[in-house]
Amino acid sequence: MPVLGASLFARFATTLVLGVAVLPAAEPVADAVYYNGKIITLWEGVEAAEALAVSGNSFLAVGTNEEVLATAGPSTTKIDLQGQTVVPGLIDAHTHPIEAALSETDSPLPPFDSIAAIQRYIRDRAADTPAGTPIVVPKVFATRLAERRYPTREELDAVAADRPVVVDNGYASVLNSLLLEKYGITRDSPDPPGGKLGRDEKGEPTGLILGASELLGPLRQPRAWTARDRVEALARVHARYNRVGITSTIDRAEDPAGFRAYQALRRDRGLTVRTSVTYRLNGAARPEELRHQIEGLPFITGWGDDWLRVGSLKVVVDGGMLMGTAYLRAPYGTRTDVYGYSDSTYRGELTTPAANVQLTARLARDLGWQMTAHVVGGGALDVLLDAYEAVDERGTLGERRFTATHANFPDPHAIARAKRLGIGFDVQPAWLHLDGDILRDVLGADRVRHLLPLRSLFDAGLVVAGGSDHMVRLDPRHATNPYHPFLGMWIAVTRETHTGTVLVPEERITRLEALRMWTLNAAWMTFEEERKGSIQPGKLADFVVISKDLLTCPEADIKDIEAIRTVVDGREVYRARTGA
Repeated sequence: MPVLGASLFARFATTLVLGVAVLPAAEPVADAVYYNGKIITLWEGVEAAEALAVSGNSFLAVGTNEEVLATAGPSTTKIDLQGQTVVPGLIDAHTHPIEAALSETDSPLPPFDSIAAIQRYIRDRAADTPAGTPIVVPKVFATRLAERRYPTREELDAVAADRPVVVDNGYASVLNSLLLEKYGITRDSPDPPGGKLGRDEKGEPTGLILGASELLGPLRQPRAWTARDRVEALARVHARYNRVGITSTIDRAEDPAGFRAYQALRRDRGLTVRTSVTYRLNGAARPEELRHQIEGLPFITGWGDDWLRVGSLKVVVDGGMLMGTAYLRAPYGTRTDVYGYSDSTYRGELTTPAANVQLTARLARDLGWQMTAHVVGGGALDVLLDAYEAVDERGTLGERRFTATHANFPDPHAIARAKRLGIGFDVQPAWLHLDGDILRDVLGADRVRHLLPLRSLFDAGLVVAGGSDHMVRLDPRHATNPYHPFLGMWIAVTRETHTGTVLVPEERITRLEALRMWTLNAAWMTFEEERKGSIQPGKLADFVVISKDLLTCPEADIKDIEAIRTVVDGREVYRARTGA
């Protein structure tokens, strides 16, 4: 007699085992079906579909309305999408959510886009706080001020002369006269250790101090946050992320207190955003101390579950372009007044010695860690690539998915080296939009040709993930580093700066490539591309119903796309009031 096929046998056969009838397993029934939509799946071979079904926390079926509705049962929830577009859950590959939420604990932070805006903020804080209370204005960058310079102490005195005031970005600080007096800084003062005093044409201190971390460190210390503060902050910012379609993130720098906040929220089933958490090291430590930091960690990359995983080790190799401290391949040049200094030989700051970068890479390789590094300038990227090459004796580093974070200036040689190593890039397109014009003016058109060359990176076959570096303010479009994914995608597609200039148009990418940056490519960064990043049966049911068709709407409308529904783990975590 003929032998039944395995699938036919499983569906229809009834077998007697020890006299007991074993009935075939019932076909899975969907908990929810979303139909009559345009599903951009990113599932290889299935570009688009009309419907999807969810069972538990994963996708059960994806296909035509007829195919997917066939999985419904009497208790299945059915949602008619009415032609709306669905994309995979969006993944921000670079965030600092706890820091971002805590930044507005005391008061909302406005966009600091002019000296007048800084003065308004100081005046408002002075009115709301007791006399004598210090006022700290955080994350102010002269490159983003209309005046393209830092305020002077006189401009700070004009609105708050009776209390200490500091305008700060972590490297450059401006102190008012009361604070300068407290520190005993006069025209006769020498430059502080590791720093430089700004002076006017008469030699008087302007209030600007560059560097001088030993002197200014206490001013920059945030308040002592409690464990509860951190947990509440994390939940607060995750709700914000859900509103723009973010279902997963990579937190790119946490300490033990930050890890504990995530663990507490996971224990209490309070997470609505999946997260891979990066452990930040003190790369400037002595080599034996750095080794002790790494060898003392009780976990390795990948430990955790679908909600919370241990991510990479991270060192910070250089500074930033907004402060003029990114480590470049050649000196900044002569157009650096915006940064508050004039030094035609200055290349930036190498904050982690090259030997320590290599030590971190070697220990990460040997102990089971993935590694990334903050490298903004091209010189810093070269230092990182040198380290990765030095520890890749067997040519297998690509399997570990070591990464370059930011990597704003990869020239063709660096791209070729990165391709040979098989490393990934986590980049922030918003910086091109906000800062491209000033970088062109400071560095010149030739060097800016290599600013975030996305087309070249994609054409080289490198994995490029989209992120925001969100760390200050909660507004998705107007945070210091905006985190709205569709704003980021629009910038990647258009390369348009905030003045309307299209910067190096030949480096634009397609809409689908931009979507991949915030989905499959970001999932690759955490070894999870088989679990999330596309809409296909068996993967985690993370998806977003959006307000416009990403693939066909006018290009200018991409940045205005909003989430209508956000679903994580099969559960709706956000629905717009006017949504379907």
